Amino acid sequence: MRTGPHPRPRRRGRAALVRIALVLAVVATGACTDDDDGGTPPDEGAPATAVDDRATTASGALPELTPVRVASVGGRRVFVDGTGRQVLLRGANLSSLVDYHQADPALAPTRPPTDDDWDAMAAHGFGVVRLLVSWSAIEPVRGQIDPAYVERITAAVEAAAARRIYTVIDMHQDAWSKFIATPPGTVCPPLTEPAIGWDGAPQWATLTDGADTCRPLGDRDGSPAVRAAFTAFYENREGIRDAFVATWRQLVAALGPTPAVVGYDLLNEPSPVDPFLAPARYTELLQAALAQVRAGEADAGAPARVVFVEPLRLYPQPGQMPADPLALDDQLAFAPHADVGAATGEEVVGAGVATAAERGWPLWVGEHGVAGVDEASRDLQRRFAAAQDDAVVGGAHWQWRQWCGDPHALGVPGGVAAETQVQLNDVACPADADTGPNEELLRVVGRAYPRAAPGRITDLASDADRGTLTLHGVIEDDLATGRDLVVWIPGEERPDVTGDGLGEPALTPVPGGWYATVEVVDSPYELEVR
Repeated sequence: MRTGPHPRPRRRGRAALVRIALVLAVVATGACTDDDDGGTPPDEGAPATAVDDRATTASGALPELTPVRVASVGGRRVFVDGTGRQVLLRGANLSSLVDYHQADPALAPTRPPTDDDWDAMAAHGFGVVRLLVSWSAIEPVRGQIDPAYVERITAAVEAAAARRIYTVIDMHQDAWSKFIATPPGTVCPPLTEPAIGWDGAPQWATLTDGADTCRPLGDRDGSPAVRAAFTAFYENREGIRDAFVATWRQLVAALGPTPAVVGYDLLNEPSPVDPFLAPARYTELLQAALAQVRAGEADAGAPARVVFVEPLRLYPQPGQMPADPLALDDQLAFAPHADVGAATGEEVVGAGVATAAERGWPLWVGEHGVAGVDEASRDLQRRFAAAQDDAVVGGAHWQWRQWCGDPHALGVPGGVAAETQVQLNDVACPADADTGPNEELLRVVGRAYPRAAPGRITDLASDADRGTLTLHGVIEDDLATGRDLVVWIPGEERPDVTGDGLGEPALTPVPGGWYATVEVVDSPYELEVR
Protein backbone atom coordinates (compact mmCIF):
# COMPACT_ATOMS: atom_id res chain seq x y z
CA MET A 1 0.00 0.00 0.00
CA ARG A 2 1.46 3.37 -0.98
CA THR A 3 1.55 6.03 1.74
CA GLY A 4 3.75 8.56 -0.04
CA PRO A 5 3.88 10.13 -3.48
CA HIS A 6 3.56 7.91 -6.53
CA PRO A 7 6.37 7.76 -9.05
CA ARG A 8 5.21 10.26 -11.64
CA PRO A 9 5.40 8.86 -15.17
CA ARG A 10 5.72 11.47 -17.88
CA ARG A 11 2.97 11.56 -20.46
CA ARG A 12 2.88 12.72 -24.04
CA GLY A 13 0.84 15.75 -25.03
CA ARG A 14 0.47 19.25 -23.66
CA ALA A 15 2.03 20.00 -20.29
CA ALA A 16 2.06 23.10 -18.19
CA LEU A 17 4.45 23.98 -15.43
CA VAL A 18 2.35 25.19 -12.57
CA ARG A 19 4.93 26.16 -9.97
CA ILE A 20 3.92 29.63 -8.89
CA ALA A 21 4.65 32.34 -6.33
CA LEU A 22 1.90 33.78 -4.16
CA VAL A 23 1.23 36.91 -2.23
CA LEU A 24 0.25 35.79 1.26
CA ALA A 25 -2.98 37.18 2.64
CA VAL A 26 -4.43 37.25 6.09
CA VAL A 27 -8.02 36.09 6.24
CA ALA A 28 -10.21 37.75 8.80
CA THR A 29 -12.58 35.46 10.67
CA GLY A 30 -15.89 36.47 12.23
CA ALA A 31 -16.35 37.03 15.94
CA CYS A 32 -17.30 33.97 17.94
CA THR A 33 -20.70 33.76 19.54
CA ASP A 34 -21.41 30.71 21.67
CA ASP A 35 -25.13 31.20 22.16
CA ASP A 36 -26.22 30.05 18.71
CA ASP A 37 -26.51 26.28 18.24
CA GLY A 38 -25.54 26.51 14.61
CA GLY A 39 -22.82 29.10 14.97
CA THR A 40 -22.93 32.44 13.18
CA PRO A 41 -22.16 32.37 9.46
CA PRO A 42 -19.32 34.72 8.48
CA ASP A 43 -20.08 37.95 6.68
CA GLU A 44 -20.72 36.82 3.12
CA GLY A 45 -20.20 40.38 1.86
CA ALA A 46 -16.61 40.62 3.07
CA PRO A 47 -13.77 39.44 0.82
CA ALA A 48 -12.50 36.04 1.89
CA THR A 49 -8.91 36.54 0.78
CA ALA A 50 -6.52 38.28 -1.55
CA VAL A 51 -5.41 36.30 -4.58
CA ASP A 52 -2.26 36.71 -6.63
CA ASP A 53 -3.21 38.70 -9.75
CA ARG A 54 -1.33 36.21 -11.89
CA ALA A 55 -3.54 33.33 -10.74
CA THR A 56 -6.51 34.15 -12.94
CA THR A 57 -6.87 31.31 -15.42
CA ALA A 58 -9.01 29.10 -13.19
CA SER A 59 -12.65 30.14 -12.89
CA GLY A 60 -12.74 30.06 -9.09
CA ALA A 61 -10.25 30.06 -6.24
CA LEU A 62 -12.45 28.54 -3.51
CA PRO A 63 -14.82 25.54 -3.55
CA GLU A 64 -18.52 26.14 -4.11
CA LEU A 65 -21.41 24.03 -2.81
CA THR A 66 -23.57 22.70 -5.62
CA PRO A 67 -26.05 19.78 -5.49
CA VAL A 68 -24.29 16.44 -5.05
CA ARG A 69 -25.64 13.29 -6.69
CA VAL A 70 -24.58 9.77 -7.63
CA ALA A 71 -23.57 9.16 -11.25
CA SER A 72 -21.57 6.69 -13.35
CA VAL A 73 -18.19 8.06 -14.38
CA GLY A 74 -15.88 5.83 -16.34
CA GLY A 75 -17.89 2.74 -15.36
CA ARG A 76 -17.79 3.49 -11.62
CA ARG A 77 -20.53 4.95 -9.41
CA VAL A 78 -19.22 8.05 -7.68
CA PHE A 79 -20.43 11.31 -6.15
CA VAL A 80 -20.50 14.25 -8.55
CA ASP A 81 -21.33 17.92 -8.11
CA GLY A 82 -23.51 20.21 -10.18
CA THR A 83 -20.89 20.45 -12.92
CA GLY A 84 -20.34 16.70 -13.10
CA ARG A 85 -16.97 16.67 -11.33
CA GLN A 86 -16.13 13.76 -9.03
CA VAL A 87 -16.45 14.86 -5.40
CA LEU A 88 -14.61 13.46 -2.38
CA LEU A 89 -16.56 14.08 0.83
CA ARG A 90 -14.19 14.10 3.81
CA GLY A 91 -14.78 15.42 7.30
CA ALA A 92 -16.08 14.35 10.71
CA ASN A 93 -19.12 13.39 12.75
CA LEU A 94 -20.66 16.09 14.95
CA SER A 95 -22.79 14.86 17.88
CA SER A 96 -23.66 18.28 19.35
CA LEU A 97 -27.37 17.96 18.55
CA VAL A 98 -27.88 14.38 19.79
CA ASP A 99 -30.53 13.93 22.49
CA TYR A 100 -28.44 11.66 24.72
CA HIS A 101 -29.48 10.23 28.08
CA GLN A 102 -27.84 12.22 30.88
CA ALA A 103 -26.43 9.62 33.23
CA ASP A 104 -24.44 12.06 35.37
CA PRO A 105 -26.50 15.07 36.57
CA ALA A 106 -23.32 17.14 36.81
CA LEU A 107 -22.17 16.52 33.23
CA ALA A 108 -24.09 17.51 30.11
CA PRO A 109 -23.75 14.86 27.38
CA THR A 110 -23.23 17.46 24.62
CA ARG A 111 -22.72 21.17 24.03
CA PRO A 112 -23.86 23.26 21.07
CA PRO A 113 -21.34 23.84 18.27
CA THR A 114 -19.73 27.28 18.25
CA ASP A 115 -18.33 29.48 15.52
CA ASP A 116 -14.89 28.30 16.62
CA ASP A 117 -15.90 24.71 15.89
CA TRP A 118 -17.12 25.49 12.37
CA ASP A 119 -14.10 27.69 11.64
CA ALA A 120 -11.73 24.98 12.87
CA MET A 121 -13.38 22.37 10.63
CA ALA A 122 -12.91 24.67 7.66
CA ALA A 123 -9.31 25.34 8.69
CA HIS A 124 -8.63 21.60 8.44
CA GLY A 125 -10.10 21.33 4.97
CA PHE A 126 -13.31 19.52 5.91
CA GLY A 127 -15.69 19.26 3.00
CA VAL A 128 -18.50 17.53 4.90
CA VAL A 129 -19.92 17.05 8.38
CA ARG A 130 -22.10 14.07 9.32
CA LEU A 131 -24.62 15.83 11.54
CA LEU A 132 -26.18 13.50 14.12
CA VAL A 133 -29.83 14.23 14.96
CA SER A 134 -32.35 12.47 17.21
CA TRP A 135 -35.89 11.27 16.51
CA SER A 136 -36.69 11.80 20.21
CA ALA A 137 -35.94 15.53 19.85
CA ILE A 138 -37.61 15.95 16.46
CA GLU A 139 -40.88 14.33 17.58
CA PRO A 140 -40.94 14.20 21.40
CA VAL A 141 -44.75 14.02 21.32
CA ARG A 142 -46.31 11.73 18.74
CA GLY A 143 -47.47 13.66 15.71
CA GLN A 144 -45.85 16.93 16.86
CA ILE A 145 -42.59 18.03 15.27
CA ASP A 146 -40.56 20.36 17.48
CA PRO A 147 -39.88 23.46 15.33
CA ALA A 148 -37.15 24.70 17.69
CA TYR A 149 -35.11 21.53 17.25
CA VAL A 150 -35.59 21.54 13.48
CA GLU A 151 -34.37 25.14 13.52
CA ARG A 152 -31.22 24.01 15.36
CA ILE A 153 -30.61 21.46 12.60
CA THR A 154 -31.17 24.10 9.91
CA ALA A 155 -28.86 26.54 11.69
CA ALA A 156 -26.10 23.94 11.80
CA VAL A 157 -26.49 23.23 8.08
CA GLU A 158 -26.30 26.94 7.33
CA ALA A 159 -23.27 27.48 9.55
CA ALA A 160 -21.45 24.63 7.83
CA ALA A 161 -22.44 25.89 4.38
CA ALA A 162 -21.09 29.34 5.19
CA ARG A 163 -17.68 27.64 5.61
CA ARG A 164 -18.09 25.70 2.33
CA ILE A 165 -18.87 22.46 4.20
CA TYR A 166 -21.57 20.05 3.04
CA THR A 167 -23.83 18.19 5.51
CA VAL A 168 -25.05 14.60 5.68
CA ILE A 169 -28.06 14.33 8.02
CA ASP A 170 -27.82 11.18 10.16
CA MET A 171 -30.83 9.90 12.13
CA HIS A 172 -28.80 8.60 15.03
CA GLN A 173 -29.54 5.87 17.53
CA ASP A 174 -27.53 3.82 20.00
CA ALA A 175 -29.20 1.03 22.01
CA TRP A 176 -32.54 2.23 20.62
CA SER A 177 -33.39 5.06 23.03
CA LYS A 178 -32.35 7.18 25.97
CA PHE A 179 -35.46 5.80 27.67
CA ILE A 180 -33.98 2.32 28.11
CA ALA A 181 -31.74 2.30 31.18
CA THR A 182 -31.46 -0.08 34.10
CA PRO A 183 -33.33 1.38 37.12
CA PRO A 184 -31.14 2.26 40.13
CA GLY A 185 -30.83 -0.56 42.63
CA THR A 186 -31.34 -3.33 40.09
CA VAL A 187 -29.19 -6.41 40.69
CA CYS A 188 -28.28 -7.94 37.35
CA PRO A 189 -27.73 -11.69 36.84
CA PRO A 190 -24.21 -13.11 36.48
CA LEU A 191 -22.38 -12.20 33.26
CA THR A 192 -24.65 -9.20 32.77
CA GLU A 193 -24.42 -5.58 33.91
CA PRO A 194 -26.71 -2.55 34.31
CA ALA A 195 -27.22 -0.55 31.13
CA ILE A 196 -26.85 3.16 30.69
CA GLY A 197 -29.41 5.05 28.61
CA TRP A 198 -28.29 6.09 25.14
CA ASP A 199 -30.20 7.87 22.34
CA GLY A 200 -32.62 7.48 19.45
CA ALA A 201 -36.37 6.94 19.64
CA PRO A 202 -38.85 8.99 21.69
CA GLN A 203 -40.40 7.42 24.76
CA TRP A 204 -43.75 6.83 23.05
CA ALA A 205 -41.98 4.68 20.42
CA THR A 206 -40.00 2.63 22.95
CA LEU A 207 -42.00 -0.57 23.39
CA THR A 208 -40.15 -3.07 25.58
CA ASP A 209 -43.06 -4.98 27.21
CA GLY A 210 -41.19 -4.66 30.50
CA ALA A 211 -38.22 -6.74 29.30
CA ASP A 212 -35.05 -6.91 31.37
CA THR A 213 -32.71 -3.93 30.85
CA CYS A 214 -29.54 -5.74 32.06
CA ARG A 215 -27.18 -6.33 29.18
CA PRO A 216 -24.49 -8.93 28.49
CA LEU A 217 -21.11 -7.60 29.59
CA GLY A 218 -19.95 -4.93 27.16
CA ASP A 219 -22.80 -5.47 24.69
CA ARG A 220 -24.60 -2.14 24.32
CA ASP A 221 -27.44 -3.52 22.17
CA GLY A 222 -27.74 -6.91 23.86
CA SER A 223 -30.30 -6.39 26.60
CA PRO A 224 -33.74 -8.01 26.20
CA ALA A 225 -35.29 -4.54 26.48
CA VAL A 226 -33.29 -3.12 23.55
CA ARG A 227 -34.00 -6.18 21.41
CA ALA A 228 -37.71 -6.01 22.26
CA ALA A 229 -37.82 -2.35 21.25
CA PHE A 230 -36.17 -3.07 17.89
CA THR A 231 -38.52 -6.01 17.30
CA ALA A 232 -41.58 -3.83 17.92
CA PHE A 233 -40.15 -1.21 15.55
CA TYR A 234 -39.45 -3.60 12.69
CA GLU A 235 -42.88 -5.22 13.16
CA ASN A 236 -44.48 -1.76 13.06
CA ARG A 237 -46.38 -2.32 16.30
CA GLU A 238 -48.70 0.58 17.07
CA GLY A 239 -47.54 2.10 13.78
CA ILE A 240 -44.21 3.29 15.19
CA ARG A 241 -42.25 2.43 12.05
CA ASP A 242 -44.76 4.41 9.99
CA ALA A 243 -44.33 7.33 12.38
CA PHE A 244 -40.54 7.16 12.04
CA VAL A 245 -40.56 7.34 8.25
CA ALA A 246 -43.20 10.11 8.31
CA THR A 247 -40.77 12.11 10.46
CA TRP A 248 -38.21 11.84 7.68
CA ARG A 249 -40.67 13.39 5.22
CA GLN A 250 -41.27 16.38 7.47
CA LEU A 251 -37.58 16.91 8.22
CA VAL A 252 -36.60 16.71 4.55
CA ALA A 253 -39.34 19.17 3.60
CA ALA A 254 -38.21 21.57 6.34
CA LEU A 255 -34.61 21.54 5.09
CA GLY A 256 -35.80 22.70 1.68
CA PRO A 257 -33.85 22.66 -1.58
CA THR A 258 -30.48 23.88 -0.25
CA PRO A 259 -27.53 22.33 -2.14
CA ALA A 260 -25.55 22.22 1.14
CA VAL A 261 -27.29 18.98 2.18
CA VAL A 262 -25.70 16.03 0.39
CA GLY A 263 -28.27 13.57 1.65
CA TYR A 264 -29.60 11.42 4.46
CA ASP A 265 -28.33 8.49 6.53
CA LEU A 266 -31.67 6.82 7.26
CA LEU A 267 -30.81 5.01 10.52
CA ASN A 268 -27.51 4.79 12.34
CA GLU A 269 -26.23 1.26 13.07
CA PRO A 270 -29.53 -0.59 12.63
CA SER A 271 -29.64 -3.66 14.79
CA PRO A 272 -30.87 -7.10 13.66
CA VAL A 273 -33.33 -9.05 15.77
CA ASP A 274 -33.80 -12.42 14.12
CA PRO A 275 -30.85 -13.18 11.80
CA PHE A 276 -33.20 -14.88 9.33
CA LEU A 277 -35.85 -12.15 9.28
CA ALA A 278 -33.64 -9.08 9.74
CA PRO A 279 -32.66 -8.43 6.08
CA ALA A 280 -36.29 -8.55 4.92
CA ARG A 281 -37.52 -6.40 7.82
CA TYR A 282 -34.70 -3.91 7.29
CA THR A 283 -35.46 -3.71 3.59
CA GLU A 284 -39.11 -2.94 4.35
CA LEU A 285 -37.99 -0.14 6.66
CA LEU A 286 -35.57 1.34 4.13
CA GLN A 287 -38.12 1.20 1.31
CA ALA A 288 -40.71 2.97 3.44
CA ALA A 289 -38.22 5.61 4.61
CA LEU A 290 -36.90 6.15 1.10
CA ALA A 291 -40.42 6.76 -0.21
CA GLN A 292 -41.02 9.36 2.50
CA VAL A 293 -37.69 11.09 1.83
CA ARG A 294 -38.57 11.40 -1.84
CA ALA A 295 -42.03 12.72 -0.90
CA GLY A 296 -40.44 15.32 1.38
CA GLU A 297 -38.16 16.45 -1.43
CA ALA A 298 -41.16 16.81 -3.72
CA ASP A 299 -42.93 18.85 -1.02
CA ALA A 300 -39.96 21.23 -0.85
CA GLY A 301 -39.17 21.33 -4.56
CA ALA A 302 -35.78 19.80 -3.80
CA PRO A 303 -33.83 17.43 -6.07
CA ALA A 304 -33.43 13.76 -5.19
CA ARG A 305 -30.53 13.73 -2.76
CA VAL A 306 -28.23 10.85 -1.87
CA VAL A 307 -29.60 8.29 0.59
CA PHE A 308 -26.89 6.54 2.60
CA VAL A 309 -27.58 2.89 3.46
CA GLU A 310 -25.78 1.28 6.38
CA PRO A 311 -25.27 -2.44 6.84
CA LEU A 312 -27.02 -4.23 9.68
CA ARG A 313 -23.78 -4.68 11.59
CA LEU A 314 -20.38 -3.05 11.80
CA TYR A 315 -18.25 -3.77 8.77
CA PRO A 316 -16.91 -6.12 7.51
CA GLN A 317 -19.19 -8.94 8.63
CA PRO A 318 -21.22 -11.37 6.54
CA GLY A 319 -24.96 -11.37 5.99
CA GLN A 320 -25.77 -7.78 6.85
CA MET A 321 -27.08 -6.12 3.69
CA PRO A 322 -30.69 -5.27 2.81
CA ALA A 323 -32.40 -7.04 -0.08
CA ASP A 324 -32.03 -6.03 -3.72
CA PRO A 325 -35.24 -4.02 -4.32
CA LEU A 326 -33.49 -0.88 -3.06
CA ALA A 327 -31.64 -0.86 -6.38
CA LEU A 328 -34.77 0.70 -7.87
CA ASP A 329 -33.47 4.09 -6.66
CA ASP A 330 -30.38 5.43 -8.42
CA GLN A 331 -29.28 7.82 -5.65
CA LEU A 332 -28.12 5.31 -3.04
CA ALA A 333 -24.70 5.02 -1.41
CA PHE A 334 -23.18 2.34 0.80
CA ALA A 335 -22.18 3.83 4.17
CA PRO A 336 -20.58 1.25 6.48
CA HIS A 337 -18.69 2.10 9.66
CA ALA A 338 -15.06 1.07 9.86
CA ASP A 339 -14.14 -1.01 12.89
CA VAL A 340 -10.43 -0.35 12.41
CA GLY A 341 -8.57 -2.58 14.82
CA ALA A 342 -10.93 -5.54 14.58
CA ALA A 343 -9.95 -5.45 10.91
CA THR A 344 -7.23 -3.49 9.16
CA GLY A 345 -7.99 -0.39 7.15
CA GLU A 346 -7.12 -2.27 3.98
CA GLU A 347 -9.61 -5.04 4.85
CA VAL A 348 -12.40 -2.63 5.79
CA VAL A 349 -12.03 -0.42 2.73
CA GLY A 350 -11.50 -3.39 0.43
CA ALA A 351 -14.64 -5.12 1.65
CA GLY A 352 -16.59 -1.88 1.38
CA VAL A 353 -15.46 -1.28 -2.19
CA ALA A 354 -16.45 -4.82 -3.16
CA THR A 355 -19.91 -4.61 -1.56
CA ALA A 356 -20.57 -1.17 -3.05
CA ALA A 357 -19.54 -2.38 -6.50
CA GLU A 358 -21.89 -5.38 -6.24
CA ARG A 359 -24.78 -3.01 -5.57
CA GLY A 360 -23.74 -0.38 -8.08
CA TRP A 361 -23.42 2.19 -5.28
CA PRO A 362 -20.56 4.50 -4.34
CA LEU A 363 -18.80 3.91 -1.02
CA TRP A 364 -18.71 6.45 1.82
CA VAL A 365 -17.40 5.45 5.27
CA GLY A 366 -19.87 7.12 7.63
CA GLU A 367 -17.77 6.56 10.77
CA HIS A 368 -14.11 5.70 10.99
CA GLY A 369 -11.50 6.08 13.65
CA VAL A 370 -9.06 4.30 15.95
CA ALA A 371 -9.70 4.09 19.69
CA GLY A 372 -6.12 3.96 20.99
CA VAL A 373 -3.46 6.66 21.30
CA ASP A 374 -0.34 4.48 21.21
CA GLU A 375 1.98 4.12 18.24
CA ALA A 376 0.22 0.98 17.02
CA SER A 377 -3.08 2.87 16.91
CA ARG A 378 -1.48 5.77 15.08
CA ASP A 379 -0.12 3.33 12.55
CA LEU A 380 -3.62 1.88 12.07
CA GLN A 381 -4.91 5.41 11.49
CA ARG A 382 -2.30 6.07 8.80
CA ARG A 383 -2.96 2.71 7.15
CA PHE A 384 -6.68 3.40 6.99
CA ALA A 385 -5.99 6.81 5.46
CA ALA A 386 -3.72 5.24 2.86
CA ALA A 387 -6.34 2.61 2.01
CA GLN A 388 -8.99 5.33 1.76
CA ASP A 389 -6.81 7.30 -0.66
CA ASP A 390 -5.93 4.24 -2.68
CA ALA A 391 -9.63 3.43 -3.14
CA VAL A 392 -10.49 7.14 -3.72
CA VAL A 393 -13.30 7.17 -1.15
CA GLY A 394 -14.50 9.71 1.38
CA GLY A 395 -15.80 9.40 4.92
CA ALA A 396 -16.34 11.05 8.29
CA HIS A 397 -14.07 10.57 11.29
CA TRP A 398 -15.68 9.59 14.62
CA GLN A 399 -15.89 12.25 16.09
CA TRP A 400 -15.21 15.99 16.43
CA ARG A 401 -15.40 16.09 20.24
CA GLN A 402 -16.72 13.87 23.07
CA TRP A 403 -17.70 15.45 26.38
CA CYS A 404 -17.33 13.70 29.75
CA GLY A 405 -21.09 13.17 30.10
CA ASP A 406 -21.46 11.47 26.73
CA PRO A 407 -22.73 7.86 27.16
CA HIS A 408 -19.71 6.73 25.12
CA ALA A 409 -17.50 8.21 27.86
CA LEU A 410 -19.43 6.86 30.87
CA GLY A 411 -20.34 3.39 29.53
CA VAL A 412 -22.43 2.09 32.45
CA PRO A 413 -24.50 3.64 35.25
CA GLY A 414 -22.14 5.28 37.70
CA GLY A 415 -19.32 5.04 35.17
CA VAL A 416 -16.36 7.40 35.31
CA ALA A 417 -15.01 8.88 32.10
CA ALA A 418 -11.35 8.39 31.25
CA GLU A 419 -9.10 11.34 32.06
CA THR A 420 -8.78 12.29 28.40
CA GLN A 421 -11.53 11.85 25.84
CA VAL A 422 -9.45 11.41 22.70
CA GLN A 423 -11.16 12.62 19.56
CA LEU A 424 -10.27 15.26 16.96
CA ASN A 425 -10.52 17.68 19.89
CA ASP A 426 -9.58 16.34 23.31
CA VAL A 427 -11.55 16.87 26.53
CA ALA A 428 -10.15 16.54 30.07
CA CYS A 429 -12.34 14.74 32.61
CA PRO A 430 -13.85 15.11 35.16
CA ALA A 431 -13.48 18.88 34.64
CA ASP A 432 -15.19 18.56 31.23
CA ALA A 433 -12.65 21.01 29.83
CA ASP A 434 -11.89 21.33 26.14
CA THR A 435 -8.11 20.96 25.91
CA GLY A 436 -7.93 21.80 22.22
CA PRO A 437 -7.30 20.09 18.91
CA ASN A 438 -5.63 16.71 18.64
CA GLU A 439 -3.13 17.84 16.05
CA GLU A 440 -1.81 14.37 15.30
CA LEU A 441 -5.24 13.01 14.41
CA LEU A 442 -6.25 16.18 12.60
CA ARG A 443 -3.10 16.07 10.49
CA VAL A 444 -4.21 12.72 9.09
CA VAL A 445 -7.91 13.52 8.73
CA GLY A 446 -7.17 16.98 7.29
CA ARG A 447 -4.47 15.83 4.86
CA ALA A 448 -4.36 17.17 1.30
CA TYR A 449 -7.08 15.85 -1.01
CA PRO A 450 -9.09 16.86 -4.07
CA ARG A 451 -12.51 18.21 -3.21
CA ALA A 452 -13.66 18.13 -6.83
CA ALA A 453 -12.00 16.70 -9.94
CA PRO A 454 -13.08 16.67 -13.59
CA GLY A 455 -13.73 13.21 -14.99
CA ARG A 456 -12.55 10.39 -12.75
CA ILE A 457 -9.70 10.19 -10.26
CA THR A 458 -7.67 7.12 -11.18
CA ASP A 459 -4.88 7.36 -8.64
CA LEU A 460 -4.54 9.22 -5.33
CA ALA A 461 -1.99 9.26 -2.52
CA SER A 462 -1.60 11.80 0.29
CA ASP A 463 1.08 11.70 2.96
CA ALA A 464 -0.01 13.68 6.02
CA ASP A 465 3.44 13.64 7.64
CA ARG A 466 5.28 14.86 4.54
CA GLY A 467 2.52 17.15 3.34
CA THR A 468 2.52 15.70 -0.18
CA LEU A 469 -0.18 14.73 -2.63
CA THR A 470 -0.18 13.02 -6.02
CA LEU A 471 -3.27 12.68 -8.16
CA HIS A 472 -4.00 11.26 -11.59
CA GLY A 473 -7.28 11.68 -13.44
CA VAL A 474 -8.89 11.01 -16.77
CA ILE A 475 -11.86 12.52 -18.61
CA GLU A 476 -13.52 9.68 -20.49
CA ASP A 477 -16.81 11.28 -21.52
CA ASP A 478 -18.57 14.63 -21.63
CA LEU A 479 -20.46 14.25 -18.35
CA ALA A 480 -18.37 16.90 -16.63
CA THR A 481 -18.95 20.43 -17.85
CA GLY A 482 -16.75 21.74 -15.04
CA ARG A 483 -13.05 21.61 -15.83
CA ASP A 484 -11.63 23.06 -12.60
CA LEU A 485 -9.72 20.75 -10.26
CA VAL A 486 -10.06 21.96 -6.63
CA VAL A 487 -7.53 20.69 -4.08
CA TRP A 488 -7.22 21.31 -0.34
CA ILE A 489 -3.62 21.71 0.87
CA PRO A 490 -2.95 22.14 4.62
CA GLY A 491 -0.13 24.20 6.09
CA GLU A 492 1.07 27.78 6.29
CA GLU A 493 3.92 27.54 3.82
CA ARG A 494 3.28 28.20 0.17
CA PRO A 495 2.86 24.83 -1.56
CA ASP A 496 4.72 23.83 -4.70
CA VAL A 497 2.26 22.53 -7.27
CA THR A 498 3.27 20.87 -10.52
CA GLY A 499 1.39 18.86 -13.06
CA ASP A 500 0.61 17.82 -16.61
CA GLY A 501 -2.52 18.53 -18.59
CA LEU A 502 -3.28 21.57 -16.43
CA GLY A 503 -3.53 25.30 -16.88
CA GLU A 504 -2.13 27.86 -14.47
CA PRO A 505 -3.73 27.56 -11.03
CA ALA A 506 -5.23 30.04 -8.65
CA LEU A 507 -3.94 29.40 -5.13
CA THR A 508 -5.80 31.04 -2.30
CA PRO A 509 -4.50 31.16 1.28
CA VAL A 510 -7.18 30.46 3.89
CA PRO A 511 -6.93 29.81 7.64
CA GLY A 512 -5.10 26.50 8.04
CA GLY A 513 -3.97 26.02 4.46
CA TRP A 514 -4.59 26.70 0.81
CA TYR A 515 -7.04 25.95 -1.95
CA ALA A 516 -5.59 25.27 -5.38
CA THR A 517 -7.99 25.62 -8.31
CA VAL A 518 -6.62 24.73 -11.72
CA GLU A 519 -8.25 24.11 -15.08
CA VAL A 520 -7.80 20.66 -16.61
CA VAL A 521 -6.91 21.21 -20.27
CA ASP A 522 -5.90 17.70 -21.33
CA SER A 523 -6.63 14.07 -20.46
CA PRO A 524 -5.21 12.14 -18.74
CA TYR A 525 -3.90 14.69 -16.27
CA GLU A 526 -1.81 14.67 -13.13
CA LEU A 527 -1.06 16.95 -10.21
CA GLU A 528 1.61 16.84 -7.53
CA VAL A 529 1.82 18.93 -4.37
CA ARG A 530 5.02 19.29 -2.37
